[in-house]
Amino acid sequence: MKISLLISLFSLLAACQPSVPSSAPWRLVVRPADEACAYVAASGDTVIPFGRYSRCATERFDRLALVVKPGVGWVGINRQEQVLFKAFIFDSGPDYPAEGVMRIVGPTGLLGYADTATGRVVLPPRYGAALPFANGRAQVGRRCRSQTDGEHSWWNCAEWTYINHQGQPVPAASQ
Repeated sequence: MKISLLISLFSLLAACQPSVPSSAPWRLVVRPADEACAYVAASGDTVIPFGRYSRCATERFDRLALVVKPGVGWVGINRQEQVLFKAFIFDSGPDYPAEGVMRIVGPTGLLGYADTATGRVVLPPRYGAALPFANGRAQVGRRCRSQTDGEHSWWNCAEWTYINHQGQPVPAASQ
């Protein structure tokens, strides 16, 4: 009788324990032998298995992770593994976030910006060139050609302007 009462009590206590919310961050695990990556839930369950993506850049996967999708390249995905955007490549990897956004590439090669917390595209790809945001604005170009000297590349654009986070033109900063 005492044993069954204890089992019932432990079962009741276990049922009353707060469960780990499904929105708890997933963590990145990299296998040292081959550098394959996976994502693991707080419970320890593997939610994205090793080998699905050849590289992963997001340590803590809340709503957005940057991964290399085979045949596509660096992309931003959500927890359902839907591709949200293709990342702009800078220094051999996905663009560095600046002021909560990062540069992305559209299907025609034009550039825009996505929110780094949610993966939502905040400024659709419509620029021939785009620099990172700094002090609330970014320089963007239209009618651009990419040029290179073999080691470095840059954009030569017919028109450069500054925009704010809403995509509206803003004046150049005073020197």
